[in-house]
Amino acid sequence: IDTHPPGEAFVVTSAPTFAQVRAILWREMHKTHAKAELQGEMNQTEWKIGGELVAMGRKPADYDEAAFQGIHARYVLVILDEASGIPPSLWTAAETLITNEESRLLAIGNPYDPNSPFAKACRPNSGWNVIGISAFETPAFSDEDVPEELLSLLVSPRWVGERRKRWGVDSPLWVSKVKGEFPDRSDDSLIRLSWIERARERELRPSGEV
Repeated sequence: IDTHPPGEAFVVTSAPTFAQVRAILWREMHKTHAKAELQGEMNQTEWKIGGELVAMGRKPADYDEAAFQGIHARYVLVILDEASGIPPSLWTAAETLITNEESRLLAIGNPYDPNSPFAKACRPNSGWNVIGISAFETPAFSDEDVPEELLSLLVSPRWVGERRKRWGVDSPLWVSKVKGEFPDRSDDSLIRLSWIERARERELRPSGEV
């Protein structure tokens, strides 16, 4: 947005729930917008410059393939956050926005559902540029020089050690949360890891509401 004239670039972000759209990616965008003194104004899920909408965060209905229709710009960036929880229909909707050469789709997330479109995108020879990051490649293990305030927010050796004892290195949780890889489906698991993650993502309804 900051490197193209208003009207030439547009950003669309989405996530499995509206709460995630607002509280995860857009929370960080607000911080960056203020710190870098970028153009325009932001509310919870929209960025406008001179009254023109240049970026928005949305969580359409899961089966609405027409969710993002009507968005056109020379430079379109689609960001899917917590991408393992994005259903196939919304992946299709997102991909319809990047039909020209200058547009891109960025999917970010933890690898927990081996049957998701995100998992398919991360497989070898998928055509996607895949960047995987395990816990052992983060600054606490790699000795990368980062500010202390950043280091305190990242995964720690103590946490990894505790997970090794509690989960074991062969568990799907270890593979997903520590190694940063999609776990294979386990035939002896009663409840799949993907089901647990999806249950966590659902917004609880008020008591009495159907």
